[in-house]
Amino acid sequence: MVQAVLREDRRPLAAQLRDRILEAVRGNSLGNGERLPSEQEMATRFGVSRATVREALKLLEEERVVICRHGVGRFLAPAPGGMLIEDITRLSSVTELAQGLGISTSTRVVTLREEPAGESVCGYLGLEPGEPVVVLERVRLTTEPVIYSVDVFPRRLLAGDLVPEAFSGSLISLMEREWGARLAYSKSTISACTLEPALCARIGVPEGLPWVLLEQVNYTTQDEPFLYSQDYHRGDKFCFRVLRRRR
Repeated sequence: MVQAVLREDRRPLAAQLRDRILEAVRGNSLGNGERLPSEQEMATRFGVSRATVREALKLLEEERVVICRHGVGRFLAPAPGGMLIEDITRLSSVTELAQGLGISTSTRVVTLREEPAGESVCGYLGLEPGEPVVVLERVRLTTEPVIYSVDVFPRRLLAGDLVPEAFSGSLISLMEREWGARLAYSKSTISACTLEPALCARIGVPEGLPWVLLEQVNYTTQDEPFLYSQDYHRGDKFCFRVLRRRR
């Protein structure tokens, strides 16, 4: 049953269901401003109670992802034309982000190399000076590059040779599925930036574009840092949503 699958997660069931509802409506290509299925339809689909569905939808309403029109139903909130809007409070890989937004992307590995860890990387990942790390640079493309990412992780996590083709999908999923590293949370900073002209030429984007940089240190369920990442999202394509509460 779907309910049993949901409960493998440690979060409250309503919080898990919130993610599943959003994935489902996006996967079915429900457009901004369109009506969501009824509470009963969702309860039947996900194998949970209507009360749990109602609580999950309330979370989406609080985040302004869903709007409620009394007597009519619930709808996906409208978004500015041409922008891809995502909830920044949800921790996901770049691949999962693209899938959640309903966009089809391809991946191009720009660089895959091994090198000694520098001082900053040692600080982020708790490594000894000079410990070997893997540096993975990739570009995610729709009809053009929209995300540029740099991931750094200890070389000891990966057995065997470095093969670019192995990194065409989600790095976090690969780490969890094959390397035994379980992602729990990240510590992130968000900033606006532009890319150097040489880098723009290397990844195939115009100079002067605005980018939104998510710089993250990702941690396992044992609170161990295992991945340092820099994800650059085109500012003319992406907009991130965060719910701020007054205390």
